[in-house]
Amino acid sequence: MQPSIREVLQLSAMAAGRPHLVGGREHLDRPVRWVHISDLTDLTDLLEGGELVLTTGLPLTEGAWQAEAYLTMLAAQDVAGLVVELGARLGTVPEHLATLADSLALPLVALTDRIRFVEVTQQVHRLIVADQYEEVEFARTTHEVFTSLNIARASTTDIVTRAAQTLGAPLVLEDVSRHVLAYCALHTPTADLLRQWAERSRLHDSASTPAHGSAWSAVPVGVGSERWGRLVLPARTPHASRARMVLERAAQSLQLHRMIQQERDALVVQALGGLLDDLLSGRIGEEPEAMARAAALGLTPNNQYAPLSVRVPRRPNTDALTQGEVDRRLLNAVRQAVAATGETAIASIRREGTVSAVISCASKGADHVLDAVCTGLRDRLTGRSGTDGWAAGTAPSSSSLIGAAQGLAEAEHVADVGLTMPKPNRLYRSTDVRLRGLVALLRDDHRVQRFAETELGRLLDHDTRTGDNFLALLRTHLDCSGSKTHTARLAGLSRPTLYSRLRSIERILGVSLDSVESRTSLHTALMVIDAR
Repeated sequence: MQPSIREVLQLSAMAAGRPHLVGGREHLDRPVRWVHISDLTDLTDLLEGGELVLTTGLPLTEGAWQAEAYLTMLAAQDVAGLVVELGARLGTVPEHLATLADSLALPLVALTDRIRFVEVTQQVHRLIVADQYEEVEFARTTHEVFTSLNIARASTTDIVTRAAQTLGAPLVLEDVSRHVLAYCALHTPTADLLRQWAERSRLHDSASTPAHGSAWSAVPVGVGSERWGRLVLPARTPHASRARMVLERAAQSLQLHRMIQQERDALVVQALGGLLDDLLSGRIGEEPEAMARAAALGLTPNNQYAPLSVRVPRRPNTDALTQGEVDRRLLNAVRQAVAATGETAIASIRREGTVSAVISCASKGADHVLDAVCTGLRDRLTGRSGTDGWAAGTAPSSSSLIGAAQGLAEAEHVADVGLTMPKPNRLYRSTDVRLRGLVALLRDDHRVQRFAETELGRLLDHDTRTGDNFLALLRTHLDCSGSKTHTARLAGLSRPTLYSRLRSIERILGVSLDSVESRTSLHTALMVIDAR
């Protein structure tokens, strides 16, 4: 950082002159951009601002009016301060200049003893150049750090963690709905960092910063209209330019990681081996071949085959080793639950927190077998760390193994939606999820998130500022299909009070709640928020 006037006064070359402050005491922390030595009475257009002017006092010897004009001119040029050497030309600084310096917010310093101005210039400029070199070195190091992360294809968490370590402050990556995607708490307790994050993020957003005195810094992540998140520094930093540099480089690395990950997901088959992967990818097109390979893996041929997918919720702060253990526990629970029914299945970990299986069902029927398997899963998964809150999904059974395997995509989707449903630890079918299923399928798309934010963002902002909780009232009203009578009864409000609050909601959102299309759009936006 550039040295302040206070720091310059402590330099040996300046201290030799026994400086004492005449005026402008409140502004000694003003940074010094450069040192300028001059006895000219008019420096208009010769300065760029931020200079510390050194003079032998000649401009202050031509009368009170000229001395005041000189200080006023320096203040207009936005100089950092004025240092006057007392001696043969000026014995003392006139008292009225002290008052003027205070009113102009211009630090005015007098030197009791003579010094060599050139030594002051050398020492100050050495500090400034050293600071500039340090900034260049920091920029070079930052470039190397994030270039290495890009080459190594570091994960989102790794990028956020390294950026936080570089700044020595916590960082949070949030999506456009202000949900936390990744974070590094560093030396801050995680509970304190993430406490009511969405509400705090809204209050510290750029539009609210002046009113709330925010010390937060943030940069968008994503390009143009494809912005999908923000990287937030929720702490005050003495090096604002460095913080901005690191945040911007980290945001670039996060965007590059996202692009690479999306490309990898589009090109690489999710599972590279195993019978389920071959069935789903179409590498096995004949039923006899599918049955021969399945039988060799222990699947008993039957008249019906049922697809089943079981998912557990993603837990925050879960590292790769812990997640791997959860996945193995989930796979074992599915296998044991199937074995307990006396049936056989081919099962596999499809992705983090997801196990899919095709179950061979005997004469009792697929529904009976699936219910029995889920009963076994309740005993093995419910209430246990990492697997509680699970959901299972299924699709119509098939008389062919290939047909049942093709139903796994639907089963996995239904299980994914099941995690967002009010009742966990149970089996869901496509008839249970409907529109909520479509929303859950698209919930990670930043365009869907932006739709929800556009629909409800203003109401969420209002609730955050006022605590009115209009969102809960809107949810009740939509659940009542727009019936004011039913809404008033469920909300426990009088009709006039309800009408007034609904009008306030309409004014905030800029829509009519009497419109079926508006209510449908708002209800869908609520589903998007719930799915997150």
